Amino acid sequence: MGLINFSFITVVYLTGIGISHGQDKEGFVLVKKDEKISIFERWIIFPNSEPPIEAREVKGEFFFDNSMFAGLNLIQDEKKIQKWQKHVSEFKVYPQHDTTTWLEYSYHDIPWPVSDQDHLLQYKFAEIIPGKSLFLTFESRQNDALAPVRKGVTRMELYGSWKWEQITPGKTKVTYRILSKPIGIPKWLTDPIIRNNIMTTIEEYVALLEPSTN
Repeated sequence: MGLINFSFITVVYLTGIGISHGQDKEGFVLVKKDEKISIFERWIIFPNSEPPIEAREVKGEFFFDNSMFAGLNLIQDEKKIQKWQKHVSEFKVYPQHDTTTWLEYSYHDIPWPVSDQDHLLQYKFAEIIPGKSLFLTFESRQNDALAPVRKGVTRMELYGSWKWEQITPGKTKVTYRILSKPIGIPKWLTDPIIRNNIMTTIEEYVALLEPSTN
């Protein structure tokens, strides 16, 4: 994911406005937007945390001109991952006997002040409506054989989902959600990095799916 220059003053100001206004029914607040992409956030208790830990959930909503299956295939494509997730240096998909699930390992080279990070996720189809939508969930898993803990690398704990909705034969709406357990870096520092990174990542993801750009 790319790193973009930012203004701390601007981000803090906009964050203050967002908390007071514009929440949707799930409590998400719009924090970044361009012509095609909207990024929302909310803070909730991370699942099974004891004591309870407040964590950031990010939601991205956007469209691309291709089929929902093209969008699904791209997130599984080991050869293309570095074209839309710039800091991923290792990526491996592990198919399972149950074809509705798979495991995925990623290693991320992260710029200072964040240490390098990795994760092992289990993806699972939660709903498939033929010709209309695909709903896919993911969450962290432990597997010492596939993904042993690496010295000096932060193991991310994540939950999230992808939803692709086929609006027309050539147009798909995507709702992407990710909830990450905090790693101890101040919110004022991580806010602009996270928001810019996810915006850039979505832009690159869409660019690979748009027939006119390939």
